[in-house]
Amino acid sequence: MEDTVALWIQAVAVVVAIATGVIAIILGVVDRRNTRRVAEQDRAFTRLMVEREQLAKLLENYNKGGSSDPEEASRMGSEALTLIGLIGERRLPYLWASHIEGEAALRLSLDDPDMPDWKKDAIRVQIAVIRNQDDIGTVAPASE
Repeated sequence: MEDTVALWIQAVAVVVAIATGVIAIILGVVDRRNTRRVAEQDRAFTRLMVEREQLAKLLENYNKGGSSDPEEASRMGSEALTLIGLIGERRLPYLWASHIEGEAALRLSLDDPDMPDWKKDAIRVQIAVIRNQDDIGTVAPASE
């Protein structure tokens, strides 16, 4: 009888150990999923905060209404165009359409022999920004 009780106790101990292991595995999977979700939310929040800073800078630029100083007006226009290009078409569709046009139109403008090299370089960088935004869109979590 004592042997039977001992065997039952051992069997229960084995079942408890197995159950504890299974529970630990399940908790580990849930924890990893939660950690991944939190990291995705942090990355999305960081991207939104960077975009907000860019939007605030662009808003300030437009609220100034330009400048009578030609150098300052040129700097402000350049900054506005840069910010529109960085923020992108999704957030600023009207400004994008009226200032940037898109990669195909930008590529066509590179063929203009009268365009200065510095402007062509700026267009090449804008094309790189567009591609970077496309790449970010392909790796961004679906929850955004």
